[in-house]
Amino acid sequence: MHKQITVILGVCVKNNKLLLIQRHEPECPDAHMKWEFPGGKFDFGETIEEAVIRECKEETGIAVAIKTLLPYTQVSYWNYQWGTQQTLLLFYLCEFIRQEKVQKDHHVNTMQWVPLPKVHHLETLPGIKEVLAYL
Repeated sequence: MHKQITVILGVCVKNNKLLLIQRHEPECPDAHMKWEFPGGKFDFGETIEEAVIRECKEETGIAVAIKTLLPYTQVSYWNYQWGTQQTLLLFYLCEFIRQEKVQKDHHVNTMQWVPLPKVHHLETLPGIKEVLAYL
């Protein structure tokens, strides 16, 4: 079985640190425990921008404002027991507004503000390090 989804991601920089989450997805070993930007799928009737704001808040407790869509896209293929998922990623540069209460998200192991130079040393999902060129 094959499935295609679109995922929107919030790229937030504050004090030369990048907001990242560590993915918790044991059902997809290639993505499990790797670092990525907060984000996810958008709901029916929701704008992409609303989804970025919602996903950032759900996964990190951080309120953001959308600045711009970055001129970079990534397509990844992930193998699950049920089949292969093709994922199209769109990256939105966001502005940090405030920290709110963090709710535990089932796909997030932890979140961190990572100094920009240290991002290159992390095990990240595809597209994360490529986005750094636009910051």
